[in-house]
Amino acid sequence: MNKAIAIKFNYNKDRNDPEDILNILTGYVKFYKRIGLISLSSINEKDDAIFELVGLQDGSAIAWIRCIKEKWESLIFNSATTLADYLYEIPEVSTRNDIESISNVISESIIGNSKEGIKVEPCLDLELLGKTLSDYSVLNSRLHENESTFIGKGVVGSDDFSNFKELNNKFTFNGNVEDILSKRIKHHKRASKFHVNVPVNKGDNIWRLEELITDNLFSAKVANSDWLDDYQSGLISPIGPNDLMEAIIEYDKVIPLKGKKSTKNKYKNAKIIEVISIVRNRGPQNDLFKKRE
Repeated sequence: MNKAIAIKFNYNKDRNDPEDILNILTGYVKFYKRIGLISLSSINEKDDAIFELVGLQDGSAIAWIRCIKEKWESLIFNSATTLADYLYEIPEVSTRNDIESISNVISESIIGNSKEGIKVEPCLDLELLGKTLSDYSVLNSRLHENESTFIGKGVVGSDDFSNFKELNNKFTFNGNVEDILSKRIKHHKRASKFHVNVPVNKGDNIWRLEELITDNLFSAKVANSDWLDDYQSGLISPIGPNDLMEAIIEYDKVIPLKGKKSTKNKYKNAKIIEVISIVRNRGPQNDLFKKRE
């Protein structure tokens, strides 16, 4: 019997662009293939993670695919359906622990569903898994209301989809995979003194701060709205490149974990909470920021 895995995209009839429909279907096929690659790579069988298209079907947009190594078909399918179930339990990913939790679920599925007697304990590539989940989240964001995607196993060309499993199209991946996996984040709130680079008449833009003591650079928004209103209205003179702003800021410090290539701390989500004072320096003005451009 000509069995394969089907990816079924139920699209709204108001989608008039066939290329758009096929691109979304292709995205979900790629998601399934990535889960296959991650699963087989985890047990040192990466070379078998090759898939072939065995049929397309209309009505909805349906792609029938299979792994060229039939012995892995059930393992890959079970990994994908186990993940599909788990993404209803954890519909949002934003931390390393979330990704590791998903990895553990897939690993348990591989161990429990392998009929081939795997030779090694599964070890999933967390970075590839994170990127796969991130891409899946982006793909979900392209769906229109009432659109859905299903995965199942059956006879190629069959119209019996009763046992198919619906994918969670509300799943979201928050953040950058690299930041989540390779670094830890520590939150800070403190007072310090800064040189400021900001367009004179655009006080609501991102301000670039250079800390006097550490030379750390921050791209920060001004959260002190009353002070910002006064600055924008001209009640406060423009801040010059040699002036110092004493302020309370808060930010997230992204710290690389040991063993990673990048050893330089980064700063994100910076906000100027309160401007304490501006110390004016009327001496010669140097371009303090030019050397850093």
